[in-house]
Amino acid sequence: MERPLLRSPDMRTRLLGPPGYILLVSLFLTMACSSGLNAQEPTPNPLGQPLLDSTGEIRDDAFLRVPLRAEDRPYSDLEGAHLKELLLEVDRISLEDRDRGNLFWGRNVGTWGHEATQEWVERHFRDHGLVDVHREPFNLDPQWRLLSFDIEFVAGGRPFTLESARPPQGATSTPQGGLELELVWIGLGSEADYIGRDVTGKAVLILDIPRPGTLRHSIATEGSVARAFARGAAAVGIVYGISDNFAVWQRTGDGPGFNLGYEDGLRLREMLGRGERIVVNLEIEAEMVPDLEAASVWGTLPGATDEEILIIAHIDGYFQAASDNASGMAVMIGLLEHFAAIPQSERPRTLRFLGSVGHHGGPGTRQLSDDPESRLANTVLAINLEHVAVTRTKYWGARLRKMNAVSPMRWWVWGSSDLLDVTLESLSRFNVGVTGDMEPGASGEMSRMARLVPSIQLITSPEIKHTEQDTPEWVPAVGLEQVARAYARIIDQVNRLDRRSLQPATSTSVQGAGDAQQ
Repeated sequence: MERPLLRSPDMRTRLLGPPGYILLVSLFLTMACSSGLNAQEPTPNPLGQPLLDSTGEIRDDAFLRVPLRAEDRPYSDLEGAHLKELLLEVDRISLEDRDRGNLFWGRNVGTWGHEATQEWVERHFRDHGLVDVHREPFNLDPQWRLLSFDIEFVAGGRPFTLESARPPQGATSTPQGGLELELVWIGLGSEADYIGRDVTGKAVLILDIPRPGTLRHSIATEGSVARAFARGAAAVGIVYGISDNFAVWQRTGDGPGFNLGYEDGLRLREMLGRGERIVVNLEIEAEMVPDLEAASVWGTLPGATDEEILIIAHIDGYFQAASDNASGMAVMIGLLEHFAAIPQSERPRTLRFLGSVGHHGGPGTRQLSDDPESRLANTVLAINLEHVAVTRTKYWGARLRKMNAVSPMRWWVWGSSDLLDVTLESLSRFNVGVTGDMEPGASGEMSRMARLVPSIQLITSPEIKHTEQDTPEWVPAVGLEQVARAYARIIDQVNRLDRRSLQPATSTSVQGAGDAQQ
């Protein structure tokens, strides 16, 4: 028999009153639990997880793909699975650098990993018939080398460690015996967070919110680290992100500190919130190593003329650095293979490939921007391949859920409206999504030279950038495929335009400056 009075929330509240309503709800929940409704997890769906592989990652063949148009068949050789294998070759270099015992591992300048990456690039250049293959060496500033570290926490007399705990990049050695500091939570580390707080001589724990990536985040925009030390803190602990447990090595300026992932940081916050006293013990041994060298690798694929299109991908990287920048390197080699298969007489312009030393600890492409009249004299277009593909994500509670789609890119075009049209049409044809607004400038390896010649950059900076979680699982094969095909078509279409028609309307480029003088 239907009970209409109890079907309406308003009627239930009026009938029972707030106390009676709460009692009724409590009684229902108690009955549900006792009858087993909430006593166990839901029955597994017999369909399982159809988009995931055995490791729980999204299968590469589960990503959204746009069919190749008939007129774009010439780009079918730029195939995602092959590009992903190139990325995995680079990834294996990083893993070997780690396995050799390098604590701050990956493909950082001045390390075995970077040297091996130079060799990898040079080998691919030579195997595909490039000419004038050579390395351009650079003297490096003293480089940080981590020799050992121990980050331990103690609460109630019980010591424990946290999986994501890492020292900050550039940290100096702690005194003999290390540091023993009381830990306090200070929120985002803003001025408001310090009202009524004395952190003198303590280690402060600050939440760092990505905006996005590790270079655009709240501790940087708020000046949180410098403020903590100015307030008398003896060390700064950075809790990175608002999800997962990413391991990062963010700097803490000139003072000591450590990094934690979000899950580990939340654990400490909850303990502190219960009134538990936590002490952190820091022991770090590091040194600055002078007189090191690293090199960029050059190779040239001659065309019918000496006008050049310059294709850049930086070769350094923190940890596995799959998106930053094994993805760009894989696409660079893919483009090399594609255009090397075309007879020289059918390549209107020369293609120059640059495996750039990198900007994390090296000079990037400074040698080009410092001497553009000489080094960029024949360059009609520069393309920077940097963080070119990553899986799209969605925040879901305290974790990032991966989508079966490629993340949209930030983008930059410097040149004529014809160059802009060619770029946007090519991106659209191959399903490369971009932000609605164009970046005000290029970044990374192209930042200094972006307005010296016509230039293009697609880049994305996900939350995993510069973390130990920047692994190949985050780079979908289809993302590499579609951006490689888009760039290949851009190059072909640009080769139909003369140099002057690629210049911006008001040009500060090398050729534009020469035209103005003429």
